[in-house]
Amino acid sequence: MTDGIPFAGEPADSHEAIMRATFRALREYGYAGLSIQRIADEADLSKSTFYHHFDGKEDLLLSFQEFILTEFNRIFQVESTGDPEQDIKTFVSLVLDDFPDCVETPDKNAVLGSYVEMRAQAVQNPDFREKFTETDELFARQLVQIIEDGIEQGVFADVNPETVSRFMITILDGVILQSATRNDNPVAGVRDTIDEYIEETLILGTYSSH
Repeated sequence: MTDGIPFAGEPADSHEAIMRATFRALREYGYAGLSIQRIADEADLSKSTFYHHFDGKEDLLLSFQEFILTEFNRIFQVESTGDPEQDIKTFVSLVLDDFPDCVETPDKNAVLGSYVEMRAQAVQNPDFREKFTETDELFARQLVQIIEDGIEQGVFADVNPETVSRFMITILDGVILQSATRNDNPVAGVRDTIDEYIEETLILGTYSSH
């Protein structure tokens, strides 16, 4: 079963094969070193095949951005269990824990590294910025829904779901950035603090106003 595992199984078509080749080339050469030729070499396809699908490098990379963000949306999608406390902890675990073991799956830091490299382009590229804004909103809405469900069920304190969601997404985004750009692992020092925040801010019986 490959649900939730990125890049598992055979590519569905030549477009997905090119997207996976772009991922591998991005890992090896970095964003600045990407070229159609290097991606073609990774995909074992001719450059003419690439130009059949894409107008050029920028068009290809915009498509790759959509591909990698679609993977992120799929990986970090939490199916409701009816238990908001469990759901919010699952959401955090999806960001902080490793992907399920799969021989065809790149390690999590490689995927996060590609995400961070692509996100850095949003500083100058408005098309990239728009797509990342949409993705951030999807993550935030998912977390808002979990929190609203918890409040409705009487499991969570009557907090502002938007505010708590934005705060948690900001922290988790920071963990993603640091995981991809540091030699050490920042997760260990953050995980307990996030769990404490959930316990103290959200879960009824432990909520405090400080």
